Amino acid sequence: MSYDLSGKVALVTGVVKKHGIGHAIALRLAQDGANVAVVDMNRMPQPLSEDDRIEEWRGLDSVVEEIEALGRQGVAIVADVTQSKQVKEMVDKTLARLGKIDILVNNAAILGPLGVPALDYDDQTWHRVLAVNLTGPFLCSKVVAKVMVERGQGGKIVNIASLAGKIGCPGIAAYGASKAGLINLTQTLALELAPYKINVNAVCAGTTFTEMGTGRPVRSLARKLGIGIEEATAQVYAEQIQDIPLGRVAQPEEQANAVAFLASKESDFITGIALNVTGGRVMAP
Repeated sequence: MSYDLSGKVALVTGVVKKHGIGHAIALRLAQDGANVAVVDMNRMPQPLSEDDRIEEWRGLDSVVEEIEALGRQGVAIVADVTQSKQVKEMVDKTLARLGKIDILVNNAAILGPLGVPALDYDDQTWHRVLAVNLTGPFLCSKVVAKVMVERGQGGKIVNIASLAGKIGCPGIAAYGASKAGLINLTQTLALELAPYKINVNAVCAGTTFTEMGTGRPVRSLARKLGIGIEEATAQVYAEQIQDIPLGRVAQPEEQANAVAFLASKESDFITGIALNVTGGRVMAP
């Protein structure tokens, strides 16, 4: 299903990775009619993966080309969402190029080390994960919401959270804590911004075939064994799939579908929710 976002302007963070949720979101919003500013702290993925080289991926510039090929305007912006000054400059550049901001998608995030018990977590890494995953969405929402309030025509803010924000996940304490905090921030902003007709919601993504997850090992395994992506996915995700009622992992485009709905007028009476897109793995509110 498509939604009518004609004439809308979206700002999406965390878009540099070809196989990431941010890339899928930016393209989906453009397909539905929006002009899109795409943001990441690097113009190119760091480091550049073997898949990126094979596919001649050029990060933000490639995303903008794809957006423009759809007949929309695209703008690439390099900014660190944990830095207030850079966030303000990011918003100013978007306004200068595209004139307004109707939709903000806070997608930028880092996973941090995997399999590290909370008692062994170092302070610096803890603070960095929370800075990107929680402080970043706060700073972006703060600046963009002020612009939306001043404009007086409402808006949509969508935060990309995670099932890890709703259930305990051993070995990723900082990531889980940051996503739980993001869900609460979503609810608080939804209450505070409701009088201005600004809807604030979250998408709680389950296991998804992305660079942040195990997408890169899947493609490497497929090349090594000469098998298809579907078969390689089943091997790499075998343990996780056992816990997913629908029996498979999500594709980035499926997370983007949920974002497109929450960015559209069809969701005008929905605010403060944390929508599970987990294949049934998480069913609690």
